Amino acid sequence: MCGITGIVSLNRGDIGRILVECGYKLTYRGYDSVGVAAVHNGVVDLRKDVGTMDEVDVRLGLSEMLGNRGITQLRWATYGAPTKVNAQPHFGCDETFYGAHNGNIHNYHEYKQELIETGHIIRSENDGELCVHAVDKYYEETQDMLEAVRLSTRDLKGAFAFAVGRSDAQEIYAVKMGSSLVAGIGNDETIVSSDLPSVLPVTSNVIYLQDGEMLKLTPHEVTVYRIEDGKVLDRPSQISDVDPNAAEKGGFPHFMLKEINEQPVVAQDVLGLLEGSKLEEWLRMIEEASNVYLVACGSSHNAGIVGTYYFNRLAGTPIIHAIGGQFEPMYGNTLEEDSLCILVSQSGETKDILNVLNLVRKNNLGKTLGVLNVVGSTLMFNSDSYIPMGCGYEVSVPATKTYFSQTIIFSYLAARLGMRNGKIDESEGKMFLNALRNDLPRLTQETIDHAGILAKNLARTMMDVDDLYCLGYGFTDGVAKEGALKIKEICYNHCEGMYSSEFKHGPLSIVTDQYPVIFVTTPEDSWMVINHINEVSCRGGRTIIVGEREDSLEPYVANEIDYLHVPKSDLLINPILDVIPLQLLSYFLSVDLGINPDQPRNLSKTLTVD
Repeated sequence: MCGITGIVSLNRGDIGRILVECGYKLTYRGYDSVGVAAVHNGVVDLRKDVGTMDEVDVRLGLSEMLGNRGITQLRWATYGAPTKVNAQPHFGCDETFYGAHNGNIHNYHEYKQELIETGHIIRSENDGELCVHAVDKYYEETQDMLEAVRLSTRDLKGAFAFAVGRSDAQEIYAVKMGSSLVAGIGNDETIVSSDLPSVLPVTSNVIYLQDGEMLKLTPHEVTVYRIEDGKVLDRPSQISDVDPNAAEKGGFPHFMLKEINEQPVVAQDVLGLLEGSKLEEWLRMIEEASNVYLVACGSSHNAGIVGTYYFNRLAGTPIIHAIGGQFEPMYGNTLEEDSLCILVSQSGETKDILNVLNLVRKNNLGKTLGVLNVVGSTLMFNSDSYIPMGCGYEVSVPATKTYFSQTIIFSYLAARLGMRNGKIDESEGKMFLNALRNDLPRLTQETIDHAGILAKNLARTMMDVDDLYCLGYGFTDGVAKEGALKIKEICYNHCEGMYSSEFKHGPLSIVTDQYPVIFVTTPEDSWMVINHINEVSCRGGRTIIVGEREDSLEPYVANEIDYLHVPKSDLLINPILDVIPLQLLSYFLSVDLGINPDQPRNLSKTLTVD
């Protein structure tokens, strides 16, 4: 939700160009509005409007703005409608102070009224403006910019990060209070941003911030302070090994298709990480826990559903899976001192997940194991241990390769755990792990190559469909829910994902002639799924099947494109592969409908709000 970038340079005059270039790397965080504040000869030039970076740049000439320092912001609207006045950056009471934020200020209404009553001129309905005014307020009292920024955080309640500067001073300051923030040191310039991709066009020499910290940027250095007492912290920089071109499309028309095609490499990379030195620690955390909760949101929650089946089947370990926002009211009072919460978040900044993290830490109720993709995130720094997804940056808003990685992680851990506790014998465990290691990357590529053609053809027949179901059984329960989520996210069609045996308990009434229902199955469960297919087909519904090709299923599809089949594989590899045809179907349908799948309306890649 929202992205900010601030740069201070010694010699650069084309600050608009570099801010726009860096800002493009944050487009997955917000595209309701865009703005740039550039300081040139002691004057702040602030240009902003509703629209994407491309649109606003053409309209207002953002990349042509002059200066040697400035801030850009890409907004995903929460407080205040997506309008020009609510776009960021903002000024303070006059045009001396400028700044922008990411996150939510929870005491927005009360604090806004307090500022107005003390004479502050509030121009928008956006909570980011209050960050600038809070610094403005304390600067009036202290005449010390560092102290003003530090004290401003006492007034602002919520989870946020912001960057702020003055037109008559060289420095830019930034704070991290619950939202991600990373800084970089280049040649005679420094940068701070919400995410690493935006830093890499300037430098690969980076500094990760932790919550409760602030920094000061000058052209030559980044100084990190503890907000609580203003103490300077020793925070050495490190060289990032992330490819600066990782956020580029690489010849694909959309990031989503690129990231689907990266899944064979993801399978190989994540298995390498899982077989590293931390494996023993992760397994022991699960073994020693009285209760294990798997807490996630969106696609990660769907992957967690698949994971619970793996832990049951391979390890005989019950996993309580929960949606992040539901966890405290549903399970908060069941936490014990030896509980384990497996917290899953691609960004490591998902607010609903961090709320659970903070609940556990505050009350000392067990341990936390983070599963995350973004190194340097809040979840990484604050979990007792963490498992990296190893996906590289996922730019497209709909999750594909991160979901894929999560299902591999859960299946691998379950197999290792089952081998240790005797639930599966050594030979069975090794056979499955060898299939993951040696066969999965190849099978993933075969699935993409073959299912892509079928999915593209199938999508063309579904352009007039605005309502359908996607049903799974057993291991494919979470897979079906993930496929339905993808169709909802990027096609704007209502697609309900549910357990196939539940369909007859009400939703079956919706089936009429040619009403489409997708069934996701494995060879182990197809005998049961055929019963559920019959319930639809005998009422004239259109049945679409995702799974391995089986003679017993062939009679239940009207034509070849209604059978999105995956290669034959180990029985427990199949649920991992089954999601790929659904990813491709949603992608091609989205494109056919004229929708940009990378930037679906109303959605953001990193949700740092409650």
